[in-house]
Amino acid sequence: MVGAVKAGDIMVKHRYGVDATGIAIKIGQLFSRGKSDFVHAGIASSPTTIIEMDGDGLQENSLLIKNAKYTYDVFRCAIPSIAEGAAQTAIMMRQGVAPGGGFNAGGTTQMPYTIGGAVKSLGRGGGVQSTDRVNTLLDQLLAGGKQAFFCSGHVVYCYLVAMEQANIAIQGSFPLQNMQAVFGMEARYYNPSFLHQHLSNNQNFTRVGKVRGGVRVG
Repeated sequence: MVGAVKAGDIMVKHRYGVDATGIAIKIGQLFSRGKSDFVHAGIASSPTTIIEMDGDGLQENSLLIKNAKYTYDVFRCAIPSIAEGAAQTAIMMRQGVAPGGGFNAGGTTQMPYTIGGAVKSLGRGGGVQSTDRVNTLLDQLLAGGKQAFFCSGHVVYCYLVAMEQANIAIQGSFPLQNMQAVFGMEARYYNPSFLHQHLSNNQNFTRVGKVRGGVRVG
């Protein structure tokens, strides 16, 4: 029965097939952190859809159709308001780059997938900061700029935005030390395998289980 996934859940994809980017990430992760069989990640926008960075940029795909063959380990944030905020951030970003979405007149995708980000995610990370990053991003995009993301980095970015906005909405309610307890490094340093490892060992997240086609299979 469909219903294992909720908006805001983090979905870490098991390796599938022999995609060149996935192979490169897998090889790199052998020398990095976490299990190298996790090569992609996205954030659930509903029980049946995922928003993810892929070769075509930021996309919203169906877990029941396009991504039905893929298996994910699903993690749920123990702070519902932050999970909801992360999902809304991902939805806002996707709607903004969709044709006619508003980030520019033509609706040209301005959030491409970055191979460079994939490489950087394999290195040592820097501590997370609170920077009101969503307004910086919006200013950049509305001015016609571009912002590239790596898949798992985009997931973490959405969570960092949600925590920053919670802190701004109710002054001081989600200070930097709370952010650091959820994600201790900047988004670009989380490759898929390290993200999986981090979520598995972080008290702010619970592993829902293994999901395929929107259904729990393990």
